Amino acid sequence: EICLLLGAMSEHAELVAGPDGRYQPTNIHGEVFVLSRDGITFSATSGSLKFDGKGMLYLSTLRMVFVATRRGGNCTAFELPLATLTKDSFNQPIFGANNMTGLNPPLAGSACQEDIKWCLYFKEGGVGTFLPLFYQLLTEMRSRMEQQPGAAQAPTVLPAFVNQIVQQAYVDPNDPTKLYVAHAPPQAQAMPVH
Repeated sequence: EICLLLGAMSEHAELVAGPDGRYQPTNIHGEVFVLSRDGITFSATSGSLKFDGKGMLYLSTLRMVFVATRRGGNCTAFELPLATLTKDSFNQPIFGANNMTGLNPPLAGSACQEDIKWCLYFKEGGVGTFLPLFYQLLTEMRSRMEQQPGAAQAPTVLPAFVNQIVQQAYVDPNDPTKLYVAHAPPQAQAMPVH
């Protein structure tokens, strides 16, 4: 069973088997995946509904997608659109794992009827790579939302912006985040005719 918070930008969040055999989210139109992060414990509530799992977090220009990769929990995948994310907070408790909390409203097609309160626990390693990239993407999304109020879909973050932030990212050796680097296809070169 897949527990999903469906975003206004997609009818379904689909998972496909990746090259390593793990399930990962498929891209939706205009989306670029920026990173993935293992060692995440996820929990969310919406009214009396509760979701939890342990696994991978994928961050794209449009959303965060949690995908369970370990036994336990009641959720295979959960999608959190950046465009509707509010009350985000990064927490560093004295005891326990660093975590990020936030709120997303329920969207059409979701089983949720009340706001979704969620928490991502970073149980393996630091967040020095993940956190700055997350907040840069969230800030860019909010900026684009302000420029296009009332848009039916979340605005697209340009691939050039993504390439820039990934190339400039600080890679924290204690953070197990994996960055996705896009390479431009090689340009055809004209051969001189003699």
